Amino acid sequence: MKNLLCCFPVLMSILVSSMLFADEYNYIYRGIRPMGMGGAFAAVSNDQNALFYNPAGLSHVPDRRLVLFSVEAEVGQGAYDAYTDILDVDTDNELEVAEFLRDYIGEYSHASAAVFPYYIRPHFAFGIFGTAKTNFIARNYQYPSIVVDSTADTGAALGYAHAFFDDALSIGASLKYVVRKSLNEEYTVPDITSDNFDDLVEDDVQDGSGILLDVGFIYRFEDITLGTRDVVFQIGLSANNLIGADMDDARGLEEHVDVGIAATVDSWVFALDYFDVAGMIDDDDDPGKRIRVGVEYKFENLFTARAGLYQGYTTLGLEIDARYVQIDLLTYAEEVGTYAGQHSDRRYVLGLKFGL
Repeated sequence: MKNLLCCFPVLMSILVSSMLFADEYNYIYRGIRPMGMGGAFAAVSNDQNALFYNPAGLSHVPDRRLVLFSVEAEVGQGAYDAYTDILDVDTDNELEVAEFLRDYIGEYSHASAAVFPYYIRPHFAFGIFGTAKTNFIARNYQYPSIVVDSTADTGAALGYAHAFFDDALSIGASLKYVVRKSLNEEYTVPDITSDNFDDLVEDDVQDGSGILLDVGFIYRFEDITLGTRDVVFQIGLSANNLIGADMDDARGLEEHVDVGIAATVDSWVFALDYFDVAGMIDDDDDPGKRIRVGVEYKFENLFTARAGLYQGYTTLGLEIDARYVQIDLLTYAEEVGTYAGQHSDRRYVLGLKFGL
């Protein structure tokens, strides 16, 4: 009995690190503006993010813009802590690497980066993108190892939308050509400290590509008055990744259909989405992970503040737009468990754009 009790913490660590985490929903690009609004964008979608959310929103793009330089960097709290600690670790020493991994058993670490220059005008958008994201999870206290889940995408996106019935109904489509590299492997301490670790990782990387089609609809209800306020209501529906989602040997994407509603009142935008309404993504079946709620307020065309609820967790965003230079700040939390409220990973994002 004494030996069993001594083993209990080790057994719990192994079980927790094995069961607590689920795969994040697979994606190519998440815009800072949509995520600031809790991911609720299917019925809003009136900027370059329409290429990845709902191309029908391109009919509502207010003006023309060319962004020559756009970069975003994102880090989770766990990844930041792990990075600061690993600077003191001799990665050629098995004892030090094993001890470092034991300290992070059950911890989820995430980091990502993206570039997305684009040209957009009413009804049309084109962009070139490159994204990379990596998640790490340490597991197994007795024989420490690390699970690596990484994806890198490069490609181009093209979208067009047209409005009908006096601009009430917008229908749009976007095509994306994506070249993908993905890695999902588990590495032990001897693997990490070996001289050929880089070659081992390179051999495990899977390659693929695909041409993806998204289609969407947005219907606008205008000339609605609530009290003394004029309100524009919108209903949006988008079907994403309809073709080319298998990505050959690389990790594939999933088809999904999203629905949303939005209301614009003066400088306010309110939005509510349900992601994957048809249940086509089978990683989990939790409704709480699919509900997105957001709000946006614009101050004098210079500052825009955003807030929302994404998978049950608060999101906050701030945009400073000086026309030629734009700075975006964002924090949100990703649910890395199988249901909303189980285990969150808080993340922080900085975006910088230069354009005309």
